[in-house]
Amino acid sequence: MRWSDLVYRLRHPGTSDEAKASLALFLAAAAALGLAFMTDRADLTTAILILCGFACFIAGLFLLTFHQAGMVAPDVASRLDPDVRIGLGRVAAELGLDGDAAILPGREPVQFVTSGLSYIPDHSAELSGFGTGEMQTSLVVRDGIIGLALPPFSLSLWRHLREKYGLVTPDGVDAALSACREAVAGSLELADRLDTVSEGDDVIIEIAGFRLYDGCRIVHDESPKICTMFPCAVCGLFGVILADATASGWVYERVSLLPETRSVFITLRRHTAGQG
Repeated sequence: MRWSDLVYRLRHPGTSDEAKASLALFLAAAAALGLAFMTDRADLTTAILILCGFACFIAGLFLLTFHQAGMVAPDVASRLDPDVRIGLGRVAAELGLDGDAAILPGREPVQFVTSGLSYIPDHSAELSGFGTGEMQTSLVVRDGIIGLALPPFSLSLWRHLREKYGLVTPDGVDAALSACREAVAGSLELADRLDTVSEGDDVIIEIAGFRLYDGCRIVHDESPKICTMFPCAVCGLFGVILADATASGWVYERVSLLPETRSVFITLRRHTAGQG
């Protein structure tokens, strides 16, 4: 628990009885300690005031740290976006798109879902219109490039982690994977642990004890292909961080589930420049 989070809970208690009780205990602690120091007496009464002040402070800190007010239950949060991804998967299939998502680097990372025969661009700028650096259309059909170009589902989350949590994207695959672990298992606390293995141009990521596993199961039951075509915000975060760190595109080759440990396994392949 970050100190800034504790301060935020105190300043915005809302309807939380725990937060309000914590505030009252902190005020009582301040009053007891303030009175003890103002009287400047070395007697039993002063000692009792000091002990009561510290007791109130510890009790308030305990309540503030462990109360769960304002938090969304994982089983609810995991069901917020599966239907959107399933719908996109059906639309993409009707458009004849059957390739996997590639996260392309650039000023703004782009998620590009290809048809099987399409050329995969090396950089998001290749999909922008007339050199402006901005996307002109989501459906791209030109110059041997056929596919759907979208902002990654993780783009807002990535920006938030950078602005509010100080996420820094270092250079290199290993450093980027370390940043992934810090983001998902550390800052977001969405998994028991996050393990990574780098094998040549492939990266394998295991999200063990994933809090939002139920959403993965819903999408996977519809079609495992949807997970590689339209990865969720958490899985998509890995591709965005890797693309930003390496200035290379990363393709989602495989996503599999292990129900026994509520784990998700993601395999990404580094896209080589000039490769189709």
